[in-house]
Amino acid sequence: MKWTRDKKWLRLTLPILMVGALTVACGDDDEGTTGPTIADLVGTWNATTVNLTWNANPTTEIDLVQGLGLTVQIVVNADGTYTFSASQGAVVVQSITGDFNITGSNSFTLTNDDEPGETFSGTFSLTNSDNTLTVNMPVVSIFDFDQDGEDDDSEMDATFNRVTS
Repeated sequence: MKWTRDKKWLRLTLPILMVGALTVACGDDDEGTTGPTIADLVGTWNATTVNLTWNANPTTEIDLVQGLGLTVQIVVNADGTYTFSASQGAVVVQSITGDFNITGSNSFTLTNDDEPGETFSGTFSLTNSDNTLTVNMPVVSIFDFDQDGEDDDSEMDATFNRVTS
């Protein structure tokens, strides 16, 4: 078979075009394009339960809402920022702000603006037509179990209901 100039050009450029097409078609699947997005979470969420299990003593648990009577709320903004707050009546006893990043189809990380470098990670799910948010975070430090003046590491399981979107 005799190779003409056009066939040689095709022989050289066809593999390059195929690699380019595959690169575009395969894209990065880890960008959170599947599953919920920040837009699905935007709004104000009030907790019905926020159960903390002390990591140092797993038999010690407390529910911030049901056990302590706190009002716990998370606000997720369209720009990916959030505010987590716990209040006793009109007095805010804990407030954390930072960035909310979805890292997989149902996993996330939260940064803490007050303590640069501190991050929390966990998983979440949306149910009941996306108006109920359940969250699990294996390690958070938002409650002082041993009353030594320092918040202790605990696992948090929480359920939130959407108030506004």
